[in-house]
Amino acid sequence: MFKSVWLFSIMRLVHDQLMTTKPDRNERRKALTRTKLLAAARHLFASQGFEQTTIRDIAAEADIALGGFYNYFPTKDDVLAALLEETLAEQLGLLTLRQDKVDDAAERVSIAHRHLVAAAAHDADWGWLLVRLDVDHHMIDSVLRKRAAADLRQGVKSGRFSVSNAPLALRASGGALLGVIQGVLRGEFSADDGAAHAEGILRTFGVAPQDAAEVARRPLPPLPEDAA
Repeated sequence: MFKSVWLFSIMRLVHDQLMTTKPDRNERRKALTRTKLLAAARHLFASQGFEQTTIRDIAAEADIALGGFYNYFPTKDDVLAALLEETLAEQLGLLTLRQDKVDDAAERVSIAHRHLVAAAAHDADWGWLLVRLDVDHHMIDSVLRKRAAADLRQGVKSGRFSVSNAPLALRASGGALLGVIQGVLRGEFSADDGAAHAEGILRTFGVAPQDAAEVARRPLPPLPEDAA
């Protein structure tokens, strides 16, 4: 009797473990497939543009059956939405870490522009994604708008900045950033030119030339080792 109960208990335990671990394994497989699709879309959108990329292209690049694509994303636009959310969230997270202990609005603006120029230089796919999707999807605005607008307001309020039209100044700074990133990706500039770019942005915001040059060349706050 005891032996039968013991065997039944072991069998039940094994069954319960299988039932609890199988979904985990399936979830890991699904997550891996989704990641492969997003990585494929990221590369293709960056290299040839969103409009030129088909769902068939993405599935082939990810080495996944075409029908399998639709298990994860109903349309190409859904892939793009997920990709933008994850891509922007990653860079905004890193930028937050760099700016976390900086109160000076001018230095915060400098850090933001230099960080994004360096990110594009370090990861060309990310940079081209930013460039190619900016016209239709306003990538620069998505990356910078809320954060940059808050820094600009703080700088104006404190007297650090002097601008006659804040929305225009914000849009112009984003356009300048995009132009510099394009130059970096084409080999016309390097990541080190991010400091000169940041200096120019600060000067357009009304920071005195000597002050703008000094702020734009302060060392970037380092990222934690696990985030670098």
